[in-house]
Amino acid sequence: MQPSGKRQLGDVDGTTTKTARVSAATRVNGPDGKEHRGGVLAYPKSVGTEVKKVIWPTGREMVTYTAVTLVFLIIVTALCAGVDVLTGKGVEFIFGV
Repeated sequence: MQPSGKRQLGDVDGTTTKTARVSAATRVNGPDGKEHRGGVLAYPKSVGTEVKKVIWPTGREMVTYTAVTLVFLIIVTALCAGVDVLTGKGVEFIFGV
């Protein structure tokens, strides 16, 4: 299955030249010599950049994922309920409650 999102044009490592320049420009060395990337103000911009890279699922894929999740939850819930009932029956049998 091929992704349906936009293809990113860029270098082999997946970063565009503009992104590489922006991230290099926002990096600052602090007094402790550690590399800092611009702090709180650069965070929302970087979040927006990362969200644009996401390949969002189609409506049909979301329905499929939701159905699979619900079936899995039903199975796990039934398994837990079965273990609970059997454990209760075992305790009643052993202790005669």
